[in-house]
Parts: sequence; structure tokens; C-alpha cells
Amino acid sequence: MIRDFNVDWLEKRVWIGAQEFQTHAGAMVGVGAGAPAILEVSTFGFTGVPMTDADTLTHVMAAPYDWDVTKQTRFRVWWTQTSVTATDAATFILLYAEIVASDNVAGTLTTGTTLLDPTTVLDTVIPALDLSTGVAYQAQATGFGIINRNSIADTTDLFVVSVELDAVTTFSADEVVFLGLEMRYTPRRAAGPRRNILGGRRLLTANPLGVRLHTTQEGL
Repeated sequence: MIRDFNVDWLEKRVWIGAQEFQTHAGAMVGVGAGAPAILEVSTFGFTGVPMTDADTLTHVMAAPYDWDVTKQTRFRVWWTQTSVTATDAATFILLYAEIVASDNVAGTLTTGTTLLDPTTVLDTVIPALDLSTGVAYQAQATGFGIINRNSIADTTDLFVVSVELDAVTTFSADEVVFLGLEMRYTPRRAAGPRRNILGGRRLLTANPLGVRLHTTQEGL
């Protein structure tokens, strides 16, 4: 019988695009800190969110049912910029919160978690001062931040995440454009109590659709 623990799963990648961050209301008016709003990126036909330092975006999602929380979860920010100065750099902060559902069935009240703004810091933060390439509108990704294994409760129904442009070096207002957040986790897909012995196999970031494995893996 096939179980998760004897399958060499690849790490799963989930994309949360800028337009999915629910920090907008009405005619796309920003409601997060700094009120950043979705705009078309140049004339490319897709959107991003121009940001100034201290601007914040927040997203709430159903916790993936195949998320193996006994393994690390990794995140990185994808962004671009309108600047052509290679010494510009940006620092992003990611915070998260776990929400447990409440219910009232036939007068029996089950109290979960009140909705809240994310405040929990990653166990390994996203590396500071991601340098610009100095070429406008190139796709850039930060290094990975990490939630350690066994940090997310298995009772979590909703997962809330916020991304803040915490600091810049010489970027001017709105030169940094947020494109989306990448989430990577080990999937659990089989029934039964046994989960994965090892974390999902990591591919080289330079070959995301290839079969070249990264030399580092999460251990037991």
C-alpha cells in the first residue's frame, strides 16, 4: 500500500499573486498600511502593487488540506522595480496568523480563533536588502524565509499572511512593485496517520521545471 512516508515527493509550490491579496476595497482602494493599490505593471497586461517602505499587503486563504505541517514551509517574495540603479535594495517582512473556525450547531458553541492581523514572525526571516538588478521590470525573487516544522497547528482552518516592504536603500516611492508570494511545502496526499519521513525534495531554483535536485534538504 502506498503511503506518504515511502514516496519521494517533490516540494509543492503555490503562487499567491498580487491580485489575490485582499488589501483592497471598492474601486481598488488600498486598505493596508500605506494604502498600496493594484495597478498594471507598465503596459504588460498584468498587475502588481507599487509599494513604498512601510506599505503592507495581507492575504487570507484556506489552509491547504495537503500541507504537511510536520515539515518546513518556505516563502519568498517576487517583485520588480522601475529603477535602473543597481545599488537600490529592498527588505520584505512576512508575518502570519492561524485561524481556527468557530461554529454553533444546534446550540452547541465551538469557539475557535477571532480574526486578527498577522503578528507571528517567521522562524527564519526573509533575507534583508534584496539588491536590484539595475534593469527595470526584471522579475526578482528574495531569498527564502522559513516556518519551522511543527509550528503550524493541525487545527488551522485559515492561514493569514502579510507582506510589508520594511525598508529600502535608495528606491523612491512606488519604484518597488510587488508581484506575488511563493509558498513551498511538503505535500501529504495519502490516507492514514503516517506522514512523510523526509521533507519534499527541493529543485534547483534555476531549474524550477527540471529534475535537478538542490543539494540541501530538510532533514528528519
